[in-house]
Amino acid sequence: RIDTVRGFELLIRPTVFHPKFFFSSTYLFDFVSTLNLSNKRFLEIGCGSGLISLLAYQKKAIVTACDINTIAVDCTKLNFGKNFGKDITSVSVLKSDLFDSIPDSKFDTVVINPPYFFEDVKTNDQLAWNCGKNGEYFVKLFTGLQNFIHAENDVYMILADNCEIDKIKNIAKSHQFAFELIVHKKIKWETHFIFKINAI
Repeated sequence: RIDTVRGFELLIRPTVFHPKFFFSSTYLFDFVSTLNLSNKRFLEIGCGSGLISLLAYQKKAIVTACDINTIAVDCTKLNFGKNFGKDITSVSVLKSDLFDSIPDSKFDTVVINPPYFFEDVKTNDQLAWNCGKNGEYFVKLFTGLQNFIHAENDVYMILADNCEIDKIKNIAKSHQFAFELIVHKKIKWETHFIFKINAI
């Protein structure tokens, strides 16, 4: 289906996280819209439809967007074309399991809307939701993150009150990262939290 979200026309295919139906995407969008991204090296992990990366590009960032879901990667590429035309400079859209296929680089801003239910992934439909029974997604994320950031870097993650936030924080702490709450908001029946992730 095709929808317009925050001024961007988006093609959303099956198995791709739909930013219009889930509050986290638009809340994260509104937060990222407040950031100075001009000429910043920007990485979105788990780009889905590409909404946040489209915003970052509009704000003059040098964008890398990645997703483990091939269909999501294709959607993001198509959505860049739909909104900005075919000659897109300073954008790289990659199929990658977290950092596996990201070229060695240090990013200035990293944004993550992660899967956060502690259940195993059995189908592609669950990639956007489940982080593995033992939080394997977060273990891999925090193991690799240090190699792609620098001392002045900003890493932001959005979580909601229907997930096990303390368990995620403990995984981060075991890899020398701490969560700093930046903003939170109750949207209908969910409270969303945007954290800055700092090296400790």
